Amino acid sequence: MSQLYKKIYLDILEEIKNGTLKTGDKIPSENELAEKFNVSRITTKKALDMLAQRNIIERYRGKGSFVSEMNQAIIQSTVEKENHLLLADSSSKQDLVGFILPGFGNDYGSILLDSIEKYCSKQNLLIVMKQTLGKSELEEEAISSLVRLGVKGLIFCPSPGKHYNNALLRLVIDNYPLVLVDRYLTGIPSSSVCINNKMASIELTNYMLELGHEHIGYLSPSTDGTSSLEDRLMGFHVAMAEKGVRIKPDTVLLNIESTKHHHSNLKFEKLKVDEKDRSEIRRLIENNPEVTAFITSEYLVAVLLYEVLVSLGKKVPEDYSIACFDSPTDIIDKPFFTHIWQDEEKMGCLAVDILIKHIRENDTPPIHSEVGFKLIHGRSTQKRVIKTKQV
Repeated sequence: MSQLYKKIYLDILEEIKNGTLKTGDKIPSENELAEKFNVSRITTKKALDMLAQRNIIERYRGKGSFVSEMNQAIIQSTVEKENHLLLADSSSKQDLVGFILPGFGNDYGSILLDSIEKYCSKQNLLIVMKQTLGKSELEEEAISSLVRLGVKGLIFCPSPGKHYNNALLRLVIDNYPLVLVDRYLTGIPSSSVCINNKMASIELTNYMLELGHEHIGYLSPSTDGTSSLEDRLMGFHVAMAEKGVRIKPDTVLLNIESTKHHHSNLKFEKLKVDEKDRSEIRRLIENNPEVTAFITSEYLVAVLLYEVLVSLGKKVPEDYSIACFDSPTDIIDKPFFTHIWQDEEKMGCLAVDILIKHIRENDTPPIHSEVGFKLIHGRSTQKRVIKTKQV
């Protein structure tokens, strides 16, 4: 049993025992507990599930968790028993590792987090997670705080940008056990796990070309310094060049700002659209009527593009086809966006394996590992329809 969710379990038990939480009182939510104990929501869910299994709390979908009616003697006995087991378990040493990422959501990141936590548990590792929301100052603070906490190593997804923070560079220089996921540090030797973004972009672009879309626009946040975005842009250019298709410079937009600090784990936060982004996308569409399809480097950029097209009275995929990287899964129907799916589960397992190797073998050289990807056909693309003018 993970020490982290057992600690949360025991803390709640103790509050019930001393009367801080009484019968019928509402227990803090999974998200509130995750923030309080600086752990993932998966960890807090385990703790609450365990309390519910033992009839200490009652959980109601959509309402929350509440303290059940229990005899105080039973609670006292349960607390003492679990504390004894916790002390017994502590004799078995578990290393603490950290996981830092900008954020996660239903399009990308949640499966990766779940995979890392589960595989760490199998390897007798405890994991502490921190989100940086894509902000470099929070990223540096997260690294420093986890190192002070005594983590044996870090799994890390850096914020986009060409300037790496000093805390990260110090880890690399000091040969600290570190594995990057979803990207790598350009020009800096460090271990990483990601897909082959260049090849994935080539496959996605070729698919659009095979549908008959010769003139394809490309949208992305700034690619400068972010290996995954740089490789996706390169793949687009390579695929177009191999087919002998000329790319007009003004059909490639690489300065989308609206999605930069938005993370879709905040499910109820509406995407705050930069009006400059909206006007530039609209200008691209209006000035290039020959363009019939778009590829975007990220899911949220595809969402923004779709919104602009709809505002112009255009239909997807009848008027324009859109494809992107990553997309939420639709368990009932095909996903809306045609997209590149990344094997996040394998990515998480490999990252943990490499980190363990670095922890146990100090002189292990940097390891770069690639996981698989698939082109998933959605409802946002179709064969190009050649429209004839009415005489």
